[in-house]
Amino acid sequence: MKIKHFTQILIALGFLLSTSCQQEETVSENENQSFTEDLFAKNWQEADLSSIFTGKEMNYPISITQLENVLDHKDVYQIRFVPGVIDEELLVKIISIDVSGNVLAEELVEQNKDLQISNQLNGISTIGFNRELISDPTVAKHILRFDEAAEYMNSWGQKSNQDINEVTSFGGMRVRHFSIEPNVVSHMIDQRAEFINLSWGLNKNNKLTTVFLPVTNSKIQLTTKNGNSGSAYDFTNPCPPECDPN
Repeated sequence: MKIKHFTQILIALGFLLSTSCQQEETVSENENQSFTEDLFAKNWQEADLSSIFTGKEMNYPISITQLENVLDHKDVYQIRFVPGVIDEELLVKIISIDVSGNVLAEELVEQNKDLQISNQLNGISTIGFNRELISDPTVAKHILRFDEAAEYMNSWGQKSNQDINEVTSFGGMRVRHFSIEPNVVSHMIDQRAEFINLSWGLNKNNKLTTVFLPVTNSKIQLTTKNGNSGSAYDFTNPCPPECDPN
């Protein structure tokens, strides 16, 4: 009986030790993830942007799968595009959040240094787009004509590094992220392009903004798979000043 009782004690101790180790590993993983995310944003806030933005074109191809992944939650309230710096490289995270600001899913997008978009954009800048063709008013307000997209990207390419902190800040605070409604991202997916390219631009307020373009086979897609006219997207909400929810 004593041996049986002793064996039970050993089994119980082993279980407790195993559970404790698993909990420590989980805590460690969560801490590492939190540290990486904090570092990602912290590096962006503290980076010398004149060395990050060198004047060269910067493109970030977002796969359709990545967009679908961040939308694959029933409580998605907002999609955020978050710039961050790791190893002196500017990356972008796509994050879906709920109405309380909790992260539901995220995807990391790296720069494609071989992709060239701006020259193509200048060549199609005369192609118009009627925003009234978009039935969803939320989507319609984010449609950017190709000539507007060309102007935004050209303005960004011509900016001076001397005012880089000014164009990336609002009220003296560097922008943290750009947000957009989930149904706009759904409309991007419906373009049926190979990917949606994110580039940087300067808007009419002389502030950093995002420019999204549908791309297939390294070419800007002028029409959707069902024959409708393609379009660019912008008018994402920068935080600051528009931080909802925080």
